[in-house]
Amino acid sequence: MLQYLLKTVASILIPAIMQLNLVDMVSTSPANAAADFMDGLRAGDSRVMEKHIDNEYVNFLVNAEGDEEVVKRMKEAVFRNFTYEIEEIGTKNDVAVARIAVKNSDFSKVDYKYEKAAYDYIMDNLYKDKIADKTKLSAKCLEIYVKQLEKAADKGATYETVVYVPMVDNGYYGWNIIVTDELMQDIMGNYIMPPTKKA
Repeated sequence: MLQYLLKTVASILIPAIMQLNLVDMVSTSPANAAADFMDGLRAGDSRVMEKHIDNEYVNFLVNAEGDEEVVKRMKEAVFRNFTYEIEEIGTKNDVAVARIAVKNSDFSKVDYKYEKAAYDYIMDNLYKDKIADKTKLSAKCLEIYVKQLEKAADKGATYETVVYVPMVDNGYYGWNIIVTDELMQDIMGNYIMPPTKKA
């Protein structure tokens, strides 16, 4: 499986990566680069996050708008139960793939529960002035969403999977991680981006 993925990275992803303006990962090995990336996500390390700011998920985590305390609660809930184990590293010339077992809270039902809770809130407050205030409504919807994340994190249901993290030698004794939305969704417990601009 790793050999196949290495060939895929070499033949398909490398040309695409050559067109991207990637920031170097300062690591001495693919294993170090993978661990640095995973630990950086869990800790919200700006040094790691900024290197992948073009990714939709990473960008949201870095630039989520709303009450500072609510946003902080959201980030804490998403990675509260996150763990990982690097199972295998495959390398070939200037490409590598890390096979990583990840475990997190199961956030797959959060979006559905948010939609219901947000709908109930709007219907209960349909004739109140605060519903017409888009700023206040957006803030309330984010609060509702974060509460659903926290409930999922506290519930104990887990999402476990194996992810394959491709890397490219940056030419300076380090490795660039290739981050996709699919990879981030798996790392974040089947996390679906919050519809903060709905309602």
